[in-house]
Amino acid sequence: MELKERVLETAVRMFADLGIKSVRMDDIASACGISKRTLYEQFDDRENLVRQAIEAYVKRQEEMLAGQMAQAENAIDEMWIMSGHGSEFKTSARNLMIDLLRFYPQIFEDIVKKYYEQIVACNEACLRRGKIQELFLPWIDTHIMARGFTRYLYGLHRDFSERIIAAGPVEEGQQLDEMRMLMMLFVRGITTERGRVYIDAKMKEGANNHLFK
Repeated sequence: MELKERVLETAVRMFADLGIKSVRMDDIASACGISKRTLYEQFDDRENLVRQAIEAYVKRQEEMLAGQMAQAENAIDEMWIMSGHGSEFKTSARNLMIDLLRFYPQIFEDIVKKYYEQIVACNEACLRRGKIQELFLPWIDTHIMARGFTRYLYGLHRDFSERIIAAGPVEEGQQLDEMRMLMMLFVRGITTERGRVYIDAKMKEGANNHLFK
């Protein structure tokens, strides 16, 4: 792993665990086993490091999601995968997103909101495919449904921090399972009879195994 990549990976981990404002450049340099001077040779300043770290984090999320989506057999499988990815992202990135909104709102707007819009577009394309596959009802407005689904699942809109803080602490595994089940029940509401048969079998399997992967 190259030095810059290692620094970015370390920075994201520390930002998520400790909070962006709590992590100094000295702390990152020390964690990477390099001097502060070497760190500044890689990044112009702290804000530049934060920006590149978030870009790297989002890129990894995109690659992970693309790999999972490639295994989907149909549009319902895609929504199933998306619900799991969104639930996990919203939980694992909670502190990171709150800090970005508070201290680096422009980085949030430039990178995270762009990612959010990509997810909306992905969900809308999925809904359109589901119509063609006769799994989703033909009359649904795919644009409205995709935006509503993404808004709830990822929580990356501007009121993200208020909604997350108000929600209070939740057992992580429990939250992921509950959110995914709720969202798949939402998806079930827009499926055709053929789609309901498929999704019911998938949800029953997930409930029996207590795994939503």
